[in-house]
Amino acid sequence: MLILDGRALSFAEARDIERQHVEAAAAEGDPDRYMRQVAEKVADRVRYLSDPLAWLWNIPEAAAISRLRDDLGLDEAAARIEDLHTCVVAFVGGGDNGGDALYACALLAEQGMVVTAFLLKPTCHARGLAAAREAGVGIVELGGRSLRSIEGTPEWGTICGARLWIDGIVGIGSRGPLAGELADTVMCLNDAMRAHPKKVIAIDVPSGLTDDDGAVRGPILRATHTLAVGTYKRAQILPPAVEYSGEVRLMRMYWSEVATSTRPDADGTIGAGDIYYYDDEYRAHCAVPVPAFSDDKYARGVVGLVAGSDTYPGAGILATRGALAAGVGMVRLNSTRRVQDLVLADQPGVVMVGGRIQAALIGPGLDEERREDALELAQFCGQSGMPLVIDAWALDLVPELLGSLTPDATVLTPHYGEAARLLSALGTPITKREVAASPLRYARALHEATGCHIVLKGPVTIVYSFEYVAVDAEENSATRVDGTDSGADARPELTRVYEPTVSATSTSWAGIAGNGDVLAGFIAGILARASARASAGSRSQCVTSARLSAAVCLHARAAHAAANRHDGGAPIQASDIAAAIPSVLADRRP
Repeated sequence: MLILDGRALSFAEARDIERQHVEAAAAEGDPDRYMRQVAEKVADRVRYLSDPLAWLWNIPEAAAISRLRDDLGLDEAAARIEDLHTCVVAFVGGGDNGGDALYACALLAEQGMVVTAFLLKPTCHARGLAAAREAGVGIVELGGRSLRSIEGTPEWGTICGARLWIDGIVGIGSRGPLAGELADTVMCLNDAMRAHPKKVIAIDVPSGLTDDDGAVRGPILRATHTLAVGTYKRAQILPPAVEYSGEVRLMRMYWSEVATSTRPDADGTIGAGDIYYYDDEYRAHCAVPVPAFSDDKYARGVVGLVAGSDTYPGAGILATRGALAAGVGMVRLNSTRRVQDLVLADQPGVVMVGGRIQAALIGPGLDEERREDALELAQFCGQSGMPLVIDAWALDLVPELLGSLTPDATVLTPHYGEAARLLSALGTPITKREVAASPLRYARALHEATGCHIVLKGPVTIVYSFEYVAVDAEENSATRVDGTDSGADARPELTRVYEPTVSATSTSWAGIAGNGDVLAGFIAGILARASARASAGSRSQCVTSARLSAAVCLHARAAHAAANRHDGGAPIQASDIAAAIPSVLADRRP
């Protein structure tokens, strides 16, 4: 039906699933089977990241040697540097997460790596510890003390000199923020990482990350890589805590396909409280199909834009580029003469007169001079059920437009500040800071206030969207309703299904002026292509969670590709992102 296999669970849901499988293994006489399976996958990832070819070390080796000698007091730093390249350190707590780490250490030591495990609690997983000792893992017992107590010692030198850490302190069994010695240990390690950058692999979740809504309520060990065990967890992917997760990868287990109920909720909807992680790049490409041989410009979709002004002329260019990057057959632009001239110089195929369109975008770079044009196009879309994207300046028109919009066909694309301003105008006073602290909550609030699809832009973009599906209650299954063959008369038989999604993170270089203009145009282009294939009565059904999430995912990939066009990341502009979209779309590997 939908993404479903990318569903991010709460800690409580994940604990229940994990407990069932651990108990099943124990009943079969192998209580650590599940733990060893996790350890094998952790060890595989450690080996990959320990490969010198996988490292992007930011300082010359001579500088690294000097730093080790000066900061750690290692007399033979130069001689030991090669050994340190293969050295792995694990931080082990007292629970099952620590057991995972110990079994992983044992596997790595058996394969010839130099591994040291620091036991942070007086007791730890006994069988995992025995396996680690037998494999030759170095064991440092702290007896419940903070790591800060060993600063300046050879053991501390081992920690700082290692190129890779395994975080096995606490996992999903932890409740509430870290406190006491563990909290001090995590803060100590974060300080050490700032002085000595390294790879940090978190098993399931970074230690200290405990809030399902992504709130940061205490110290969290900052990971560069997080291996989600079996399923994604909400706290791994939601801002602001996502900043601590680094690159999130799903560690698939034999039970990873989580059963997700498709039965309607009490209000007749499905999934409004869920969250999904959109990491399927191949699925994203399906939203931008290769045109058929016989497709003309109208079959490929036409986007109508009211964008750009003499004050912000570049927005008109960037929104146009974004729409064209989706593969539409035509863009019609309504703007000032200056903007039109600039756009034509950049994209001579753009049309400056009105006519047939299949989706619309209003807002990028607008000012009061084009207010009436924006209102007129929005009202036309509302009357016809045509997909409409409202961005930037035009978001301030939403309270005035609500009565004339078709919410099922309307997409709002605010950033945090615009979301706060719009919610306040709609009767929910809120600040930008509050939206940033809980974006999923306020994306939902904005949807509930308007009925529209929401693309809340930020360091992590959240798509709070829905579509209508036919639900078979007996089979507990649902079938997507494609706008190409379902008319409006089918709506009473359908159930609204929500699929709020978070896309895989892009690049920190993407926080630039005009990036949102490109994204808004790209979304409008994708919707225009879907609308061109739909019947007039079913165009509103072309706006789906899948298409909006795909647009965000592909746009993020383009930003990443643009930033990495040289060895390592490089500064980019919004035009670079638009230019990178075609190459991303060309990579259609399953």
